[in-house]
Amino acid sequence: MKKISLLLIGLITMVFSTQIKAQETQELEDLNYFKYVVIPIQYQFQSEENEFLINSLTKHLFNEENFTTYMDVESKPKDLTFNRCLALFAEVKSESESFFSLNTKLELILKDCNNKVIFKSEGRSKLKDYKEAYHDALKDAFTPLQSFNYEYNGKNSYDSSKFEEEEQKSPIQKEPKKETKSFEETVKEKLIGTYSLFNEEYSISKIEAGYILTNTATAEKKAFINVTSNNSLLFNSDTINGTLVINDDGDLEVEYFNNASGKVEKATLYRVE
Repeated sequence: MKKISLLLIGLITMVFSTQIKAQETQELEDLNYFKYVVIPIQYQFQSEENEFLINSLTKHLFNEENFTTYMDVESKPKDLTFNRCLALFAEVKSESESFFSLNTKLELILKDCNNKVIFKSEGRSKLKDYKEAYHDALKDAFTPLQSFNYEYNGKNSYDSSKFEEEEQKSPIQKEPKKETKSFEETVKEKLIGTYSLFNEEYSISKIEAGYILTNTATAEKKAFINVTSNNSLLFNSDTINGTLVINDDGDLEVEYFNNASGKVEKATLYRVE
């Protein structure tokens, strides 16, 4: 009788585990229906924009897994502007705010345009330093995505002409921008110019959506710089996603998460003219 009971428990456990695995696999497969991931500049548990570089790290980790990402403060492509249902919207929740918490626990959530949860994963860390613990837990939450080869399958269809017609009939009313004119003018005055990094010369120029960093010799676009509503600067390139500060000498200091070293590092673009 005891052997039969143990066998039944084993079978139930196996069936239950198989069901959970199948559900997780389906959740991952569903990600292929979405073309973009939009990441907020500030999560609910943060006290300021991009605190501890968690948001920049989120973008970086999604990029590592072949997703096309945009911060919510960045200019979006035309198809996403017409149809936000092409995108998944990232959330990170912290369940470790208690003083007595032994672990840092983060939950990574991806929702569709109707606020339906498409994917959810949990990450933990036992590190004591806040920034290191948040980064470690977030990387842990991305573990399921590392074994999944994301590839947009184009099946999230929409009629572009329909959205264009609707836009013409009822233009989207953009929210008025916050009064940051004086800050933006100061940034423009300080930012535009020529810089040097690793014996190569770069130039920064103004574009409609922010600023662009270009290799002077090759004319190759290397990075985009955006001004956030909180009067901070975001630096986004293929390899670096972080925050930018203009120091007293006019040099640009970029703080970012280095995936290779697993640490937050700084890179400095030195002002030439």
